[in-house]
Amino acid sequence: MAAKTASVSYKRELDADTLAHALATGNVPDAFLAHVAKLLEEAPLPIVVMAVEETAQREQVKPQHVWRNVAKLAKDLELSRQDVLA
Repeated sequence: MAAKTASVSYKRELDADTLAHALATGNVPDAFLAHVAKLLEEAPLPIVVMAVEETAQREQVKPQHVWRNVAKLAKDLELSRQDVLA
């Protein structure tokens, strides 16, 4: 669901596996930077929380690890929500 939300305005669709890997590692493929920025900046917070929880389960990492990556991505992408996502 989070991947679909991130892809609404874009021609190329971000799939769930790519989103999970990006959030788990903090490395976003250049082709999907705008998608991830849109998700973190504009999606309702419950969807972001769900994406973090699903990523942790899918990638077998702790949610705290994913949240650290989300916070770093928000800072690196200079999102206005970076304080909320930290």
